[in-house]
Amino acid sequence: MNGLSSCDDAVERLAAVLSGVLSTGSSGLSDREAHRQARRGATAILPAVQAMHRIQDRLWDCRGETAWEGLVHRRCRMSPSPTGGAAAPGPAAAEGVSIRQVERAGWELIQATVEAPVEGQYWRVTHELARRTSPPGPGTVENGKLTAPGTGFDTPSGCVFYRLTDSDVGSWAQASGDRNPIHLMPGRAAAAGLSVGPGEVVAHGLLLGAISLALVQPSPSRQNGLVFIGSADVPASECGAEESWATLAVDPVSGDIAQGRRPVLRRQ
Repeated sequence: MNGLSSCDDAVERLAAVLSGVLSTGSSGLSDREAHRQARRGATAILPAVQAMHRIQDRLWDCRGETAWEGLVHRRCRMSPSPTGGAAAPGPAAAEGVSIRQVERAGWELIQATVEAPVEGQYWRVTHELARRTSPPGPGTVENGKLTAPGTGFDTPSGCVFYRLTDSDVGSWAQASGDRNPIHLMPGRAAAAGLSVGPGEVVAHGLLLGAISLALVQPSPSRQNGLVFIGSADVPASECGAEESWATLAVDPVSGDIAQGRRPVLRRQ
């Protein structure tokens, strides 16, 4: 497309979504600067997005297309791979994808590692995902929720604030290929074990990661980690009503993200 490589095209699609979010920032960026930051975030998150594609395809091949529904993103780790192209070690490895699964306290926990090539550079990417496999029993902590609402967290001074709408989340789903219903259909995130309202969806972890990486550049030579310690809850727009949004606070030093008095992403 217009002479762009597939990676360039993917970066442009992701950056287009990020630009819209970053342009709402309280720091008052120009459109040009917002797009520059958006491209930086899109480029940094691309290995994780491509790795997620391969994990999704692998799960679909093994279990069918419903295998992706209800999965909650817990962590992502990315690091340059000195031995690019080698298959990831461990059980269930196929075509450079290694998947480990365990059942614990009514949850299926999945750790998947992928060697992802991006413009000649190989990245080792590990995603940790979880899915509720049984309804919570009596006395279960937090009523069986994977994340709790959380209170008492004070937003660091100097944070930059951004608006995030369900249209942004839907656009990211289209650009990234991750159309898990928890991001698109109100009520599905709550059913998946997240502490969100019935009229809310949750933002993709990699969308939050891209926003963070756009503002605070990762190290090019060491492992970079994203820990999703809470969900970013976004109100779903009602037909004919004015669009609502969630407000995210991004620490410009650490890249950590909070929503209200809840931390939702921590950089490592």
